[in-house]
Amino acid sequence: MESKKKVLAGQLSNLILPKLAGLTEKNAKKVLDIVEKSVNNIAKKYDKLIADQDKEAAKVKAKAEKAKKKLAEKEAKKKKKIAKKAAELKQVTQLMRKEVVGSTATKVVSKSPTKTSTKPATKVIKK
Repeated sequence: MESKKKVLAGQLSNLILPKLAGLTEKNAKKVLDIVEKSVNNIAKKYDKLIADQDKEAAKVKAKAEKAKKKLAEKEAKKKKKIAKKAAELKQVTQLMRKEVVGSTATKVVSKSPTKTSTKPATKVIKK
């Protein structure tokens, strides 16, 4: 990081220093000191802003991942709930089938003997 600061400071200095050609040596040294301090300050602030920007990007990414994970958990809960309801419905329908089959078998068995039972053949004769 320090080398990046030096490179940035050198680039900024190269942009500013050619503009100082008309100054005396004393004034040029003063301006040069001020420029170097300012350039170093700018380089530090630039690095700080880049670091802050990276932190913000990491926070946004983490927040997005957290939201995605939360959404996936919510979907999983929904699917589990739907599957549970489907299983309950399946059990109820199976029980109802057993009851229907059992009751029709009982009805068939109970009706069969009455139909096949023979009534005594008694004739009523009118006089």
